[in-house]
Amino acid sequence: MRRIVLTGVPPFEVQDLAGPLEVFAQCDYEIELVSPERDGSTAINRGLRVTGGTDFRTFDRPIDTLWVVGGPEAPSGHYDQAYLRWLKEMSLQARRVGASCLGTFVLAASGALEGRRAVTHWQWCDHLAERYPGVELVRSSIFVKDGHIYTSAGITTGIDLALLFVEEDFGPRKAFAIAQWLVLFVRRTASYSQISKLLALQSSTIKPFDDLENWIFEHLAEDISVERMAANVHMSARQFTRVFRSEKGTTPARFVERVRVEVARSLLEASGVGVKSVAAKCGFGSADSMRRSFLRVIDTTPSEIVGAHPTTGISHGK
Repeated sequence: MRRIVLTGVPPFEVQDLAGPLEVFAQCDYEIELVSPERDGSTAINRGLRVTGGTDFRTFDRPIDTLWVVGGPEAPSGHYDQAYLRWLKEMSLQARRVGASCLGTFVLAASGALEGRRAVTHWQWCDHLAERYPGVELVRSSIFVKDGHIYTSAGITTGIDLALLFVEEDFGPRKAFAIAQWLVLFVRRTASYSQISKLLALQSSTIKPFDDLENWIFEHLAEDISVERMAANVHMSARQFTRVFRSEKGTTPARFVERVRVEVARSLLEASGVGVKSVAAKCGFGSADSMRRSFLRVIDTTPSEIVGAHPTTGISHGK
């Protein structure tokens, strides 16, 4: 049975630990928590503490996958040097290493990322680049692979990276089943930006438009006319178009096209669904129509996206 060891510098975000842990718990892994603290417990944020772990000083079992997390104190660089030496040694022995969010700082402090490509949470990218110039920072991706070491942007992206590990070990069907069980909207690949275009499209300062945006996402496969959208917010088509353009900086039709393209791109990159099926799901009418929209909105084609992401679409280093 493969052993996954979760470790890091406390206190760290609940989601950085709990998200990947829930993914791994659905598989035939042996999971252990190894702590820098002598009692084996680990502090997480919001005043919580996880118990039942092992002090790293007494841990002596082989590791298949090492998963490293870090909290708000991680960028400070104030670490137990004995723990960093242990972490570096384990990172060399493990078949695979993953770091989530500020865990990248912890790995970098140990020297495990020297000369490697890595990513961290977008708010901390400049700090990582300044503190560890020997690390080649990747700002755009949500996770990056360099050799046997994977780093992710953190928080929910840890779930995406954990699912990638499951796919590598047990195949895509198992990873997809877990993603479904977790009720994920889409499995994200490395090409996804940390600043979500879909999330940006869903932001509005007008409450009726906020509800309308949710309605659009739920009815992409249907004909979404200006008249239907206007009726949803109880406006005339003319008034709706004027207010919408003022709020969004684009026309209703262009907005719907952008949403369709972004959702379709997500599906093509992450789910393995065919181009024709995605075109139907997203309301394009045909694969040719979807191709024209892709070229107009993001200057690429669906087939180019599928070709670039035949499996996981992970961003590779050396």
